[in-house]
Amino acid sequence: MRLHKVVAALSLTFVVGAGVARAQTAQAGQTQSVDAAIEQLRKDTRAEKADIISGSMGFTATQAAAFWPLYKKYEEAQKAVGDEKVALIKDYAANQGSISEAKATEMVAKLQAIEDKSLAAKHAFVKSLSGVLPAKQIARYCQVENRIQLLADLALASQIPLVE
Repeated sequence: MRLHKVVAALSLTFVVGAGVARAQTAQAGQTQSVDAAIEQLRKDTRAEKADIISGSMGFTATQAAAFWPLYKKYEEAQKAVGDEKVALIKDYAANQGSISEAKATEMVAKLQAIEDKSLAAKHAFVKSLSGVLPAKQIARYCQVENRIQLLADLALASQIPLVE
């Protein structure tokens, strides 16, 4: 059930992010309020995700002590990627009705760069786990992470209209 809460929070974060572009035409204070809400949702989501990982992994005290500092670094890298993704969604929302061929090309390039950064961070993190956890536990972590990400991506995709 916690997984569903994380997915709901992630999708809400991005949906709210998409709505921010519209709010930016309103007063600056309102935009700051929406941005603050997005950041709070992302913070809460990270905490819930950590709880899911912790509950799914069955770490020993030694494993947990080695895993969590590495995960925090990975989480920071993914947060930076998430910032770029929210910015791209805001850009799409602001231009949704009038996307030119050039703008579409630019947005696709940005999306691919974001995906590349996310995957590179994931590869580096999984590699760093090889000296910390047994291979089966690394595989379990990858399964948990992938499930969370797939559900979040599906929820997000369902909320963003296709380019016309």
